[in-house]
Amino acid sequence: MDASLLPRAVDALCRNNFQPFVERAFHTLDRGKPLQRADYLETLCHHLEQVATGEIRRLIVTIPPRHLKSISTAVALPAWMLGRDPTARIICVSYGEDLALAHARNFRALMRTSWYDAVFPAVMGNASRDTDRQLTTDQGGFRRAATLGGALTGLGADVLIIDDLMKASDANSLAERERAQRWFAETLLSRLNDQATGRIIVIQQRLHEDDIVGYLLEKGGFTQLNLPAIAESEEAHPLGGGRVFRRSPGDILNPSQPLRVLEDMRREMGPRVFQAQYQQNPTPTESDLIRWDRIATYDKTPERHQLQYVLHSWDTAIVDGPKADYSVGTVWGYSFDSWLLLDVIRMRLAYPDLLAKVRFERAKWQADGILVEKAGTGHTLLQDLGRDFKGTSLDPRHHAPRCQRFASRPKIGKEERLASQVERLYSGMARLPVDAPWLPELKRELVSFPASRYDDQVDSVSQFLEWGSSPWGRMAIRGNSREPSTPRRP
Repeated sequence: MDASLLPRAVDALCRNNFQPFVERAFHTLDRGKPLQRADYLETLCHHLEQVATGEIRRLIVTIPPRHLKSISTAVALPAWMLGRDPTARIICVSYGEDLALAHARNFRALMRTSWYDAVFPAVMGNASRDTDRQLTTDQGGFRRAATLGGALTGLGADVLIIDDLMKASDANSLAERERAQRWFAETLLSRLNDQATGRIIVIQQRLHEDDIVGYLLEKGGFTQLNLPAIAESEEAHPLGGGRVFRRSPGDILNPSQPLRVLEDMRREMGPRVFQAQYQQNPTPTESDLIRWDRIATYDKTPERHQLQYVLHSWDTAIVDGPKADYSVGTVWGYSFDSWLLLDVIRMRLAYPDLLAKVRFERAKWQADGILVEKAGTGHTLLQDLGRDFKGTSLDPRHHAPRCQRFASRPKIGKEERLASQVERLYSGMARLPVDAPWLPELKRELVSFPASRYDDQVDSVSQFLEWGSSPWGRMAIRGNSREPSTPRRP
């Protein structure tokens, strides 16, 4: 090729293909830094290009930090889309003002380069508005920078790009997670000009089971490109043109971060944080609070007559509904010097159904005691169980004079409570079964706590462990629990 034609060929390549445009943008914005080409960048660009062309309308990308996610998605993609269609209206959202404006500055710097003007000559020469927050073309298209919680009144967009809607330090805050979810559902989603053709991109490292990615995946309707730093299973990601990017377990995503570097990072960050942010799995196999491999276990569940005492530990939800917490009851039986976890009941129930379920499980297990946290619906449950114990319930079928109820009144936080009681699971004072249909879900919640979406099973277990080592628990296993002089009832 004639050397004089090369610049025009490069411009045409960038005009028609998003990946070379991203690479050129990177070299413009990070001058002097080498860009090591990798297949992950090609599949990322392929997915983003499919959003630009409308082939994908809802896309979630989960990818580790420092993998060009912001340059590709919040900077280069809006510039490329406006170059190809100056009427496109794009809103880019980040968690904070500084981050949103930093992306906006990089976007504007890219749009002002001479090479961008050569690739897309009809855009910047006709920009009618150019501010820190918004660049508007003469044809009415724009890129608008926005922040979580910010007002978007009067703005409509064809494309919503969400890059880091939540910062890592806020991930364990239920209030912050719910704030992000509400703002997305109630404010941001309504900004699409056309719900049928509008496009949404969410790109983020995973931070919590219930982060914005978890929330949207549960709702459904999104294509997900999931790229862990170290492959944990066989993966196949399209590259376009019928080509596929394949990964096998152990394969590294980015050659510039070899395995030894990633393992150093895992040690420094801790397994839970690394597993979430780099492996895109907020349910780690290791926990900062509990070692699953140290928990004492048992093989065979005894018959009821072989158990000296059976106690149910209930953590009750305040309300029912598809987004509510669960009400959880764990069933514990004392046998051969250990408490054995026999069953886990985990359901969303309105209070009348909850009371009926507690009574059913009490009869099924011939329970000697029921432990309930004295909070929320627990207050009412304790009162109803108290009437059952005294024989004053309206329906005689519910009278249970041999089953006491105990009130739990936690004085410390959830994390401190589990940390202070977990040794009892290691020592054999309490044991979990080797196998049970409910065990995987219990393990997931215990191991991922406090980053788990729900913690009701954790609360029920730690509540029981605290009771089991208390004077009330010790008196129960000595066989005195049914005597009138047993622990004071609430």
